[in-house]
Amino acid sequence: MLRKWLACALALVMVLSLGICGAEEAYTDPWNLVDPDVKAELTIYRYYADADKDNIDFAIAQMSKKYPNLTFNIEARIGSDGEALREWAAVGELPDIFEINSQDVFDLLKNNGDLYIMDDVVEKTGFYDLFSNGEAAKAARTNADGHQYGFGCEASNLGCLWYNKELFEELGIQEPTNYDEFKTVIAALRAAGKTPISLFSAEKWPGTTLYSWASIAEGAVKGVDAINDGEAKITDEPYVKAAQKFLEIAGMGAFSSSALTTNYQQAYEAMYNKEAGFFLSGAWFFLGLEGDGMGETIEWCKYNPFADADKAEEVRFNAFGGVQTEMKYSVNTNPPSGLDPETVAILGEEFEWWTRVSAGVSGVMTTAIGNFDFKGSTGYQEYYDLYGSYTTFTNFTGDLSDAEFLNVIDTDCELVISGNITDADAFIQDIASAGY
Repeated sequence: MLRKWLACALALVMVLSLGICGAEEAYTDPWNLVDPDVKAELTIYRYYADADKDNIDFAIAQMSKKYPNLTFNIEARIGSDGEALREWAAVGELPDIFEINSQDVFDLLKNNGDLYIMDDVVEKTGFYDLFSNGEAAKAARTNADGHQYGFGCEASNLGCLWYNKELFEELGIQEPTNYDEFKTVIAALRAAGKTPISLFSAEKWPGTTLYSWASIAEGAVKGVDAINDGEAKITDEPYVKAAQKFLEIAGMGAFSSSALTTNYQQAYEAMYNKEAGFFLSGAWFFLGLEGDGMGETIEWCKYNPFADADKAEEVRFNAFGGVQTEMKYSVNTNPPSGLDPETVAILGEEFEWWTRVSAGVSGVMTTAIGNFDFKGSTGYQEYYDLYGSYTTFTNFTGDLSDAEFLNVIDTDCELVISGNITDADAFIQDIASAGY
């Protein structure tokens, strides 16, 4: 059922061929539940860089026209571990609206009573009816207790390994379709003085996700999700073989010595500027590519590069990423703006709707319902066409629910990336000794 939801969601995700000036003509504002004279300062904590910054700025501009006495304070989310939210919650200083990317932080805030229950608001506003993937998003964001503690309607993203086609052409190398080809490309990039894989490991999940992808190539289609869920052990054969491959490419010099201090912006700029070969990220990266006019220069790998040649087709459509979670944007039960939480929730939904409209207006992916014509690079078109072929999905590792396991595996993957663990057996045994 999840596959059908996701396939339908992307099948309906189209791209506007309009310019920014056409936004208000192309859309009828469906929001009419808040007095336009409302006066307050809303503090919103969410990712605020790259294409997302443009979308948020667009939303602020649209909201400010309608609500001239409403101002916005954007607190930029940098990491994905939720530590800022944890700290704010401890001292009673959570923002009005905040993006949650960590399951354990979501559970903590929910159990503390910090998250406003959105059930009545999403029905009153018809929020999910305004998005092509609304049915799937609503189901994904319904907690086990039957309530909704947040909102959001992005299309679910798959993880991708990206590369600079111009650099590959200059070096005479090609997109890898299996593990032997992957090693050949890594060696060629290294010999040319390039960083083979540009990881933004200032956030912990990229390195751990790379290892999880290697385990998927070995037939563990749920990746490290299965260990998190108690369905597998790190000592199981797929995870041992994945560790051997992960350690092998690390030993080949696949990662920069500064990977653990490299942020998202720095990592993808290295790949843009031909200083690095590959860049690991999610399909949300199409937003930046299309916005920057780099859609025909940057390509994505269509095969799992850790797969042995005889297994490449078999595991090709076992994705990393793609799982929709109940987390995303939540509303403080005691908003610091002084507005009641229902009003904040409605304004938050309206704000999110405008960010999705902006994505379409600027010529990139959106899920807001409208009259869309596809416009994008050939790489994006191929992603769009192949999306419905994926059969299994995982969490991005930052969304795993077992905080202790996540800490252990994140730490060990960091030690591999930094060169402080060089033996696959040591990697496996350290995680196993923690009970996994």
